[in-house]
Amino acid sequence: MYTKLQALSVYAPGGFGKNNIVSSTYAPPPAGLRLAIWGAWKRSVRFWSKERTLKTLMSFKHIREASFAVLSVILLGTVIVLSSCSQKESFLASGSSQFIVQDLNPPYLDILWVLDDRSPMTLVRDHLISEASNFFVRLDSIPSNYQMGITTMDMLRNRGALRPAGTILTKRTGSLSERLHVFETLLSQIINLQTGAENTGFAATLLALNNQFKPRAGVPLVLVFISDGDDFSDFRSVTAQDPVDFFAAQVLSLKGGKEELVKAYAINYVPLTSSTSVSDVRCATRNNADVDKAGTGAVRSDGSPWFQNRYFRLAAKLKGDSADLCSSFSSRIDLSGLRLKTLATRFRVDQTVSNPSLLRVSITSRTGESLNIAWTFDATTNEVVFSTAPPEGASIQILVASN
Repeated sequence: MYTKLQALSVYAPGGFGKNNIVSSTYAPPPAGLRLAIWGAWKRSVRFWSKERTLKTLMSFKHIREASFAVLSVILLGTVIVLSSCSQKESFLASGSSQFIVQDLNPPYLDILWVLDDRSPMTLVRDHLISEASNFFVRLDSIPSNYQMGITTMDMLRNRGALRPAGTILTKRTGSLSERLHVFETLLSQIINLQTGAENTGFAATLLALNNQFKPRAGVPLVLVFISDGDDFSDFRSVTAQDPVDFFAAQVLSLKGGKEELVKAYAINYVPLTSSTSVSDVRCATRNNADVDKAGTGAVRSDGSPWFQNRYFRLAAKLKGDSADLCSSFSSRIDLSGLRLKTLATRFRVDQTVSNPSLLRVSITSRTGESLNIAWTFDATTNEVVFSTAPPEGASIQILVASN
């Protein structure tokens, strides 16, 4: 009894623990008081045991009900999450979407390389591959969305077709090595019997732009002509205009007459000077190049001067630049000055749209406001066309739902 009472007096009712210790010493009370305390303790223990047992059984009942409730919540939450995931997966699989930001200086670009693939250009292949590599690295760091095509100046067999096999390269398709391989392949023939003898870059370019490499509306177009000779395209059957003026007008018509959307660059031979020799500055055709016939009285079949400097003149007319074929020219192709004067109303859809009813278009201003601008779909160009131009900085989302 002493021991039991001593034990009871050591711990407070708050529970067992160091912080609940009341005292570590004990002085026994008088005998009569001890008996009274002992009787009260036994009665309280019996009462506590009954109450505790009943409460415990009730608690088990409540716990069971609570467990069922918690389990129901968990199951319901699981169903909701799975349903949400299913809906999300269904939405993601339901179509493709693209985002466009309306900008006067858009991160979009169309680039067409026009290469002279005649035999002498094989001699400059390694140099061109190196310069193209430098350009492609710069290109990948500037616009977020570009498409690029590579064609030749041949109108005998290639006739403006993109190489290889009509391929359009983008920032997301075609690695650097794959793009450079196209250059290497085109310039690999020491004696190229798969191309014509004449350089007809203007005519080949017009075929490419009207067929496999159609410029996107509102997107700047860059033309890069690489050759060691002059252009001999013959447009006399359709116009009496100077070939440079005629070609420039044709290209501008494809861009709605907007000069700010077109630039041309010419990489070609520059005339020899009294202080330069052929061995010092010529990397492809060594002797009797087209530029060397300037001022010699040599004429073409139509009686016009043999050398007309068409590529360099075109670059000047279309506000581009020119550089010597045998020099480092990639840095001369400036892509930073291409800026729109007016905001675009037409936006090309990346995915081919066979059913316009599947299109969903939304516009959000730069402040987050939803804009309601009427639009139609032009199936001939695969473009969404707005009745009025979305404001600068607006985000345009185009969703093509699945069938």
